[in-house]
Amino acid sequence: MVKQHRNNLFNDCELSVILENVCNSIVPQIEAIPEKEFFAASYVELMENIIAHNSIRQINLHEDKICIRKPILCRITPAGRVYRPDNGQDPPNLKDGIITQVEIPYSGDKRLLVSKPSIHYKNGGPSFTIKNDRIIKHYVRPLYSDPKAFKHHFMRNLEKIKKYLEWQANDISLFEIKLRKIVNTGIAHRRMRGSTIALHLDSKHGATEFNPIHVRSKLPLDELDYSGIPVISDEDFIKTIRVLRHTGKSFERTPAIYNVHNDQDLRNILVSNLNTHFSGQNNEDIFSRIGENGFTVAFAKKSALIGRCSTWRCAEGLIHTLNALLQKDLCPGCKIAMTIFNRTEENFNSLLKSIRKLLIEHPCLIKIEKEYAENEWHTIMGKKSDLQNNHWIHLMIFNLYFSKTVHLPHLTDAERKFFASM
Repeated sequence: MVKQHRNNLFNDCELSVILENVCNSIVPQIEAIPEKEFFAASYVELMENIIAHNSIRQINLHEDKICIRKPILCRITPAGRVYRPDNGQDPPNLKDGIITQVEIPYSGDKRLLVSKPSIHYKNGGPSFTIKNDRIIKHYVRPLYSDPKAFKHHFMRNLEKIKKYLEWQANDISLFEIKLRKIVNTGIAHRRMRGSTIALHLDSKHGATEFNPIHVRSKLPLDELDYSGIPVISDEDFIKTIRVLRHTGKSFERTPAIYNVHNDQDLRNILVSNLNTHFSGQNNEDIFSRIGENGFTVAFAKKSALIGRCSTWRCAEGLIHTLNALLQKDLCPGCKIAMTIFNRTEENFNSLLKSIRKLLIEHPCLIKIEKEYAENEWHTIMGKKSDLQNNHWIHLMIFNLYFSKTVHLPHLTDAERKFFASM
């Protein structure tokens, strides 16, 4: 006789892993019980319910219901395996054989049949097929072999299964002791804390609302007319500004960390944050990086929004950037978001006044629509040659100035006298 199935029982995973996962889930289960329900139930009731819910049902073999199906005739090879004809030609030395199917009904947690206890044989348990509520074994033997050999083989397999179940019972017994301790401790800790106090967190004034929206769905779809003009609504542009404002304020809170990054690094952080909060069709990224310090929202190579991230260097530099943007072949209604980082000017308030004056005096300015703060302006600008084709330009200045003060050591009076005497 040979084994026709290599489905060794008790060999696929560690029983200790299953039991450890159950133990790790106990405290979250206790914390998840609604407060009123938790404090209304008695201590014993909570203990028993949680333990019952997490207990492991050991495998119980129903030996009184073991059955043998009607044997099936077959042809077997000299190696004792069932022969299945190939191309209609029989190999030599085939023998008449018989296949006997034995079924052992069981109850309990099915996972235990493939779980390896702490004590186990090297190659796992006997080879059986697990099917619903029974384990099945096919024994193949020569037609006229001694039936006692078949019975002896089956009994050896059955004893091996029982030995594994005995080893598992030892592990489960230790687990149940540990489980009871964890449940007891978890309930006691939550009881000691008492009832909770609900806290309400209000957003700071000007903080962004972290609610993703489908900006791209408001643009023309790819399969539509490519001659259309992509447009982002005023509302969505303001939501974009809120995320930029929030991220910029995060930079300002820790200037020593972000001051070391160049414009491209800061641009990448801003774009990554924007794509975290906004999504388009099929959840793809909306904002794309362009150049060293720019980003855009575009459709069919036409931009509905253009962004720039740059470091403040001088007034002429800002004027040049504004003029270069306005001289571009922009789509009607294209919106522009500019973020400028101050790294060098210690007097930030003076810098803001200079930039505001520069904006007011710029020949392309139509009007300052709104001043959100002393460092943020919402403007309308247009080309000198065509002031009718104007654009929203939202300008934000963030202060990343970080003073690297070097403290020089001072000599004591004794040290001065010492060096003077040399």
